[in-house]
Amino acid sequence: MTDKEIRHLGKTELLNIIRDQEAELEQLRTQITQFQTQISSKTIRMEKCGSIAEAAMQINQVFQAAQAAADQYTASVHAKGADAEAAASQMEMRARERADAKIRDAEENCQQMERESRKKSAEYWEALQVQLEQFYKSHLGLKEMLAASGFDVQIPNREGMK
Repeated sequence: MTDKEIRHLGKTELLNIIRDQEAELEQLRTQITQFQTQISSKTIRMEKCGSIAEAAMQINQVFQAAQAAADQYTASVHAKGADAEAAASQMEMRARERADAKIRDAEENCQQMERESRKKSAEYWEALQVQLEQFYKSHLGLKEMLAASGFDVQIPNREGMK
C-alpha cells in the first residue's frame, strides 16, 4: 500500500490494518515459540548436518532469520501506526479549519442581520414619529382638553428617542 493510499484511509481502516498486523505478529511469535519447542524436544530432523556443530549453526541461522523477520514486522507496524497518527492529525486540523470558517461565516451573517434589523427598526420608529406628530397636530383641541383636565401630554421628539 502506498503512502498516498494510506493517507486516504479513515481512522477505523487504519486501526483495522494495525490490528491485523498485530495479529499477524502474534501468529509469528506463536510460530517462533512452536519452533523453539520443536527444537528443544529434538523433533527437527537434521538432514544435511554431518555434525552437532553444523546443526547448531543451522538452528542459529533459523533463529536469526526469525528474529530479523519479527524485527522487520515490528518496525513496519510502528511505521504504519505513526503514518496513521499523522494522517489523523491532518484530518483533524482540516476539520477544525472548516469549522472555524463556518463559525466566521455565521458570525458575519449574524452581524449583517443585526445591522439590517437596527436599520429597519430605526425606519419604523421614524415613520411612527411622523404619524404621531401628524396625529398630534391634527388634534390640537384634544391637547387643550387634556391640559384643561390636568394631563400634561408630550410626544417625545425623534432626537430624544435614538
